[in-house]
Amino acid sequence: MNAGQLLNPDKIAVVAGNGTSLTQLKPGQVLASDTIIRVNNFFFEPKFYLGRRVDLAFMGGDPRVAPFMFETLWRCRKDYTLRAFSSHNQAVIRAGRRRFGALFEDLRYRDASLKTEITDLIAHYQRPPTTGIYALLMAHALGASQIILTGIDFHSTPQRYPFKLGPHYRALMGQDLNQRGTDTHLHNTDLDRAIIETLTRRDDVQLWRSSDITALNELMPLAPLRDGPQIVAEPRHPPTDWAARSGVYPIALLKTLRRMSALRRRLGKKPT
Repeated sequence: MNAGQLLNPDKIAVVAGNGTSLTQLKPGQVLASDTIIRVNNFFFEPKFYLGRRVDLAFMGGDPRVAPFMFETLWRCRKDYTLRAFSSHNQAVIRAGRRRFGALFEDLRYRDASLKTEITDLIAHYQRPPTTGIYALLMAHALGASQIILTGIDFHSTPQRYPFKLGPHYRALMGQDLNQRGTDTHLHNTDLDRAIIETLTRRDDVQLWRSSDITALNELMPLAPLRDGPQIVAEPRHPPTDWAARSGVYPIALLKTLRRMSALRRRLGKKPT
């Protein structure tokens, strides 16, 4: 699949993270005809907030968890029509290609100057962007001239995600994951904001936010309400956790390795 098939520049692209603002969409902000780009664990959502078609799934997160994330998405293939996937992480790409090899799209930038700007920002902040921001850059690279951001809340709401986290998910990512803020050892919110501000200064794209509950209020206007085919947020029966096995690799082994690593870190700490 080439970029022209994936995203029609005449259509509005929707980049949807896993934040709770996704559940606050107003009728007409997103239409069924828009290009839909989803991020990471959207398949846990209790409703089809953005319908059943996913034009691009941009996947990231912990690469050691990625095989189980993709296996779970594979088991949801009757729920969603997935047209393509991408990632910025080579280990995540390898995991995704085991199930969705024919659907892979390379991460790209619209032009070399933007790639240089983003690379310099990453070097300055010494953190990578969040997956949702990479998805935004991908939407821009594919030619979108108008992009709506929803579910990208910079972890600023009391609850991170609009879905429950299963035992595997909590054991691997932290029992408090759905209530804690930004993991500052992994990401820097100032970097994500700087990347968004870089895009807003360009004359080739218009960015909109979907809600007033996000941290995007100062960066872009609200998405307008439009006439057209509406998306009905049908209820669904999502998986309750990541798949317990990816090929011969059980998720229980990863959980054991995590516990051993945590124990080594505790034992290695010097008393104060």
